[in-house]
Amino acid sequence: MLNLVLLAGLVAGSMELRRRWLDRRGREAQVLRIQPLGVGPAPVAAPEPPGRLQPMQYFEVAERFLFARDRNPQVIVEKKPEPPPKPMPNFPLVYGVMDIGMGPTVFMSYDREKQQGYRLGDKVGEFTLKAANQKDITFEWEGKPVTKPIDELRPKPEDAPRQAEAPAVAANQRMNSNVNSVPVAPPPKIPENVKPAPGQDIGMGRRGCIPGDNSPAGTVADGYKKVSYQYAFGPICYWESAR
Repeated sequence: MLNLVLLAGLVAGSMELRRRWLDRRGREAQVLRIQPLGVGPAPVAAPEPPGRLQPMQYFEVAERFLFARDRNPQVIVEKKPEPPPKPMPNFPLVYGVMDIGMGPTVFMSYDREKQQGYRLGDKVGEFTLKAANQKDITFEWEGKPVTKPIDELRPKPEDAPRQAEAPAVAANQRMNSNVNSVPVAPPPKIPENVKPAPGQDIGMGRRGCIPGDNSPAGTVADGYKKVSYQYAFGPICYWESAR
């Protein structure tokens, strides 16, 4: 009897469990048949990954340093005033130009005391002689050519005091000698038939002739050869290297 009672209870429990399971399945099917109302929210896009840090991004931080508000990346360099241009020195005095087929020779005086012959390329004070003819002379100064007419460079009356200084001194000496009864020495005489020898340097490797030297052209002395000939403006005489 007990076994029958237990069997009946087991059957009744099984039937109740099946009924509940079927009921649960029916509810689940009913829920799944319900349609959703409207469209759901849009999918959220994933944020972009942060970029790589660059040193250029920190320039503004360095320029606007909080503890130094006068900081400025633009350095202002003060320009020094340019020096005034160098004044051009006085031009030499020109006494004449001679050309006997070997290029022009210009007779000039730079120190206003003695004249000397210069050839093309020679230095005349701060100038360099570049070209010359009977009208114009071209110098080079500070790398720039400067052309001047010969008429502007000829000696003027105000340039004559130094040349006339010696006669004036001699006249004063004579006057003083007359007053003080001091005899005046006569001017020296030019010696005759002196020994052939080159005189003072006149530039371009040449030396002048000594007054009284009557040796013929072609004479060699002290490594120099004498050159002498008659020119339209007078005799020409100088010594040049015999090498």
